[in-house]
Amino acid sequence: MEPERVSELSDLLAHARASRTGAGGRAVIIRTASGMWCRELLVEFTERQRRAGAAPVLVSCQHRDAREPFAALRQLLTGLGDATQPAGDDRFDELRRALPHTAPEDHGRPLFDELYEVLLPAVRRCPRVIVVDHAQWMDDASLRWFAHLVRRLTRLPLLVVLGVRVDDDLPARDALDDIGAQAACHESTLRPLSVHSAGELVQRAYAGRVPEDPFVRLCHHVTGGVPAYLARLIDTQLQAGLPPELGPIRSGVHLDGRPRQTRADHIRRIAARIEAAAVTTRLARQPERVRALAQTTALFGDGADLDIVADLMGTGPDRLDGPLAELVRVGVLRGTPPGGRLSFRTPELRDAVHDTIPETLLRDRHVRAARRLGDYGAPPTRVAEHLLRIDTLHVDDHAWAGAVLYEAGRAALAAGATLRCAEYARRALRDDPAAEHRARLLVLLGRAEVPTAPEAAARHLEEALRLLTDPAERAEAVLELCHAHVLRQGDSVEAVMRPARDAAARLGELVERDCPDPDVRLRLRAIAHLGGPAAGTEVRSERAARSGLDHAAAEVTGVTAGERELLAAFASDSACRAEPSGIALDLIERALAGEPPRGSASALLLLRSVVVLAWAGRLDEARAWAGSLTAAIPIGPAHSRIGLPAVVAHCLCADIALRAGNLAEALAEARTAGRLARGPELSALTQLTRVQLARIRVVLGQYDAATTMLRGALGVPRARATALGVRARCRHAAGDPRGALADHLECGRRLTELGIANPALSDWRGGAGLALVDLDRRTEAAPLFEEGLELARRWGAPAPIGEALRNRARIEGPRGAIRLLEESVAVLEQSGARLQLAESLVESGRVYALAGQPAAARLALRRGMGLAQECGWDLLVERAHKDLLACGGRLRRTSLSGPGSLTPSERQIAELAAAGHTNRAIAESLCVTRGTVEVHLTHVYRKLGISGRTALSTRLASTQ
Repeated sequence: MEPERVSELSDLLAHARASRTGAGGRAVIIRTASGMWCRELLVEFTERQRRAGAAPVLVSCQHRDAREPFAALRQLLTGLGDATQPAGDDRFDELRRALPHTAPEDHGRPLFDELYEVLLPAVRRCPRVIVVDHAQWMDDASLRWFAHLVRRLTRLPLLVVLGVRVDDDLPARDALDDIGAQAACHESTLRPLSVHSAGELVQRAYAGRVPEDPFVRLCHHVTGGVPAYLARLIDTQLQAGLPPELGPIRSGVHLDGRPRQTRADHIRRIAARIEAAAVTTRLARQPERVRALAQTTALFGDGADLDIVADLMGTGPDRLDGPLAELVRVGVLRGTPPGGRLSFRTPELRDAVHDTIPETLLRDRHVRAARRLGDYGAPPTRVAEHLLRIDTLHVDDHAWAGAVLYEAGRAALAAGATLRCAEYARRALRDDPAAEHRARLLVLLGRAEVPTAPEAAARHLEEALRLLTDPAERAEAVLELCHAHVLRQGDSVEAVMRPARDAAARLGELVERDCPDPDVRLRLRAIAHLGGPAAGTEVRSERAARSGLDHAAAEVTGVTAGERELLAAFASDSACRAEPSGIALDLIERALAGEPPRGSASALLLLRSVVVLAWAGRLDEARAWAGSLTAAIPIGPAHSRIGLPAVVAHCLCADIALRAGNLAEALAEARTAGRLARGPELSALTQLTRVQLARIRVVLGQYDAATTMLRGALGVPRARATALGVRARCRHAAGDPRGALADHLECGRRLTELGIANPALSDWRGGAGLALVDLDRRTEAAPLFEEGLELARRWGAPAPIGEALRNRARIEGPRGAIRLLEESVAVLEQSGARLQLAESLVESGRVYALAGQPAAARLALRRGMGLAQECGWDLLVERAHKDLLACGGRLRRTSLSGPGSLTPSERQIAELAAAGHTNRAIAESLCVTRGTVEVHLTHVYRKLGISGRTALSTRLASTQ
């Protein structure tokens, strides 16, 4: 027994001894909340009294007993007669049979006196203990007899114990208060369990296994120390096979790799459900008016207005004071705050009470609640919540409900809650609205679905266009349709920068029509402008009529959303054609100035801006804007990460990390994007995630894995050029320069068709030139190298220039190669492209060695190898190490293995892991993903020659 109950049991035993030793009889009222194991205490006390020879009687009242006069007294007389009456003495049985089944008009005083006189000699012969459980349900007649008895206890060696649940139905509250006011009556309250007692209970349940202290404290906190709730909570954990410790639940993770819920979240939710079930059980015993108030309040959710609730119940707020007080007492509602707002104690309790409403009444009540809220001027979103809970509406309600749901959807969309907006629109469409209203709902649904389900959005918007006749509404629908088309086809960077021809042509047709909104026309032009060489003739003729891109962009102020999108379109066009990067960057700065963009159109603006910034080497800015992509298009009330913007954002972050030389981060971001793209509506983005992950695996030298991933990306009708470029690198590394050349040239052909000349996307010219060099066709390689270098210099970003210079050096003699490689290193040192810099350093070291300059070779190789180590590029480290040994260099083994070989990031993560921190805790403390931690630890284990974290402490300590 828990220490608290031992103490309370000792108090009862002390009262029993006092009543037997001539100090006079006593009464004890134990006031307790439900779930405190009061019955267990009373049963244990009764058993101990029986062993002590006190002839106790245990009476257990039921809820139905409150309506049956003398029900408890009959049970008491039966117990007294069975337990202690002498042979042949049947007075108790006679009295029991004589008790009336209706309340006596004279309040039963003669009967009370007669029962007392019969009880008196029996008690004097043997000390008695009368224990009553659930005394709050005792009928009024029996309670009045107990009050009659307690007033005369001073003459009897008798102890009367009444257990009362104060948070349950109390039909005889006044009589209980009368008993408590007597001089012979003492009161006590059962206390919740302490943390120590909770730990003992958990330890017993887990068969002696010592639980973690945080686990015990959390279980104690969420149950309030109520032993019944605590025992049920522990039982659910045992049934689920969960240990007595905190941590993530292994059976479920989100698509982005985060735990679906922590163990603490799981425990809190289960505890709330346990409490909700207990409270609704108590609520079922309350009077009808109290239950009706709880159910009506549950219709409106948290923060229900008392005036509206009273109106729906057909009464006034002042008439609900009594039922409200009862709901607070039994634990359903919190204390009513100023302003008349009603609040359930937990959301789970509100749902549980709502579930008690009969299905036959639920639809009618929600319709009435929605009507009342509308009458009181509640926001459409609040009214619409009731309509979402109704499967079918009466025909007379269709028009009103459709209008409410449409307005609620617009409000939700404006607030960024696109998932909720889609729910409102789908609910309204189920009622088969008229064609005009159906078209508006379809447009609303399509706008909501663009960020998360572009395929479905396109279908709904196409249907809306067949129904719409108003030019402005058609323009809005086509604008969203084109956003859906572009995002749906955004399975590669070139598809985002140069949308498909059908989208551009469709927009071109619309631009020619009369569109009343100038900003919408600009936004349409912004998308049509990206059609590249295949765009509509009206776009090409307009551009040809201008003196150049600068003149076209100069007319755009960047004030409205359409103007900002058009500026981003100009910038992406400039970047695709490899015009000087300063032009594109200036346009992007103007497009991103002011308030952060929001909405589905902002996805295109941000995507283009991030790509241009990344191509130009502005990696920090690109990363910041990529991270804001999901915030720009929130798709739920909690800004859920699941959706198209999240997939694309993680892919962009992976590309940026790869350009910056953060291979572990790039791999983690690409893996997260792949997990996010598993949803059926996002399957089109699988190409993007596969190609991005394959690019990283090629750098890591994992060619077989990269080739396997590319099979899925290349085995679709719309295989992208960048996928061919990655496969070309795999083929080249595998010793197939002819296959690599074919892939590079096909990649280039497709990019040229799209009007993308910038080598920052894909240096297919350099790749094809390197394949030609390996095929001993240097003459054919030279023009490709020259063209690539010219385009890189024109664009002006360091990374493409450095790579183009390094490629060009492959067909030069030693002196020419050294000059080009030194320029490559000098250019790349001004950028954040660490991978490119490391490769140019290692290549220059190799050329220095061939030119007979071993000292310079060793210096360059050591620098390149150190930088490659920091990036986690083991393939280049091994190559540099071999070249360094070949030119007479010596390298301490600790540079390649052992604790000394760890990079600062690897060392930091290894030390945290050795200290016992989980991967999740390490990721949260360092503000990185769990995938990054896992990749770093993999490198650490390999460098330290260990198989796991158990040996980390010893291995790291060996160099301290």
